[in-house]
Amino acid sequence: MGAPKHRFISGIYNYCDYWCERCVFTQRCRNFVSGREMERAACGGQPVEDATNAAFWNGLAEKLRETTVFGPRDQWAADVDDDFDDEQDPGWEVREAAREETVRQHALCRLAMEYMQQADAWLKFSDGDLKAHARSLLDAARSPFTQEDVEEEARQIGEMIEVVAWYHTFIPPKMSRAVGGLLERDRADGPAADILRESRLHDANGSGKVTLVAIERSIAAWLRLRDILPAHESAVLNMLAMLDRIRRGIRTTLPGAESFRRPGFDGEPEPEEEEHDHADV
Repeated sequence: MGAPKHRFISGIYNYCDYWCERCVFTQRCRNFVSGREMERAACGGQPVEDATNAAFWNGLAEKLRETTVFGPRDQWAADVDDDFDDEQDPGWEVREAAREETVRQHALCRLAMEYMQQADAWLKFSDGDLKAHARSLLDAARSPFTQEDVEEEARQIGEMIEVVAWYHTFIPPKMSRAVGGLLERDRADGPAADILRESRLHDANGSGKVTLVAIERSIAAWLRLRDILPAHESAVLNMLAMLDRIRRGIRTTLPGAESFRRPGFDGEPEPEEEEHDHADV
């Protein structure tokens, strides 16, 4: 297997789950690498001048990209403030508030929010039962007759709890982004209407796809927790039912979401795709 032609995968950060510490693509994600460079610059205070340091060359790469795309900074930086129109559209806030309320009241967004609230409540109030199970694992470990791999079970429980905790707050905003893109697609007008509709549907499908990924991983975690904590079966089944309703709703409302190819995660983008980088919001 040869080295990739381009280091960075264009647009990989647009439809990821933001769980960078678990991601195998961090060194091919421009957002991640740039963020780390900014952190190092903030800690150090001064740009790296040592050419034997990788940070020097990464900083140079950023300057080269900026110059290639925009031209030399001294040719455009002074004109940025003059070209910026800060006059407010008096009707924009009203329209934006109405749009946000329409998204918030969409059935899928309301269901995603309900799931988040119930999962959050479960995480807060199941602490006692989880600690009781932890004590039972300790008792089993002390017994010379135990046949169970109690260490692995403890690690699995921690993993499942972490998955539920991560994704229960991730699903609602991504669901809102998918629904918002879908609604905005239908409102596109003007000479670029077709391009806007295609772009917004693309983003809606991508957001729907990563929401489906989060749902599948959450379902797997809840199923394992149900086996471990049978006393919580009723609550867990309720979580599973809500997630399944959201999943079926996405498949109906956004039929293109499931087949959407997320750059990197679902295969390398084709060369002609690499120029069409959709901005994250």
